[in-house]
Amino acid sequence: MFIAHLPAGYLAARLVALRVGHGATPRLVLTGMAGGVFPDIDLLYGALMDGGRIHHHLYWPHLPLVWASAGLLLLLARRRLDNAWWRLCGVFMLGAWSHLLLDSVAGDIWWLWPWLDTPFSLVNIPAIHARWWLNYLLHWSFAVELAIVALAFWWESQRPILRHWNWRPAS
Repeated sequence: MFIAHLPAGYLAARLVALRVGHGATPRLVLTGMAGGVFPDIDLLYGALMDGGRIHHHLYWPHLPLVWASAGLLLLLARRRLDNAWWRLCGVFMLGAWSHLLLDSVAGDIWWLWPWLDTPFSLVNIPAIHARWWLNYLLHWSFAVELAIVALAFWWESQRPILRHWNWRPAS
């Protein structure tokens, strides 16, 4: 996925806000968005440290076992966290899980690592065009990304939350 991770994190946070009965706050939504893009932090490491020799989905931010373990730790720490921190941590994790699910559409995610060293993907995008990114943009799966982006923009236009954020630093 190219463009849907940030809006998917937004949508996850808005859904959590609906479910828990508390209004979505800019902080909650931005945390969900951060979780939605966080797994791609490994792109920086791959580019700077190993020159892209290893598929970035093999680094820890893209491994479901890591996020399942973090979720278990979060559940164990539940009693020590107040509700606001619990909600923020949970929505960050949900954003990260949305990232892994979206990457599973047309990318490779090692869902059963370390027990099985096999990537899983719903579809394979054939290399038809010389530029690799054009293969993704012209594949039907890109329409899924556009739909996620459109839904996030629509929801924000109907019930804005991000415009209430104070973007200016305190003076």
